Amino acid sequence: MENNINKLRKAMKFSQEDLARLTHSTRQSINAVENNKYDPSLDLAFKIAKALNVEVDDIFIKQTKSDEENFDLWCEKYSCELWENRKQKSPVS
Repeated sequence: MENNINKLRKAMKFSQEDLARLTHSTRQSINAVENNKYDPSLDLAFKIAKALNVEVDDIFIKQTKSDEENFDLWCEKYSCELWENRKQKSPVS
């Protein structure tokens, strides 16, 4: 999930280590979240928001893809049976 943590953290003049300490997390976790490698738990997301003095909604960027597109991408990536069945039933163009 894309986010503004890096920008917000730097505006507060916090290092990743500073933010990790404030959120009772690790620098590695903060780095992974900032670089979209890990989606934080709700608990961590709220702790990050509190430490950065913003709302959770101000941190995370809503994706613009439709739910159906996200479903197809997720199912294709994880070989979802529902996606395979749906793909087989789709008319050939």
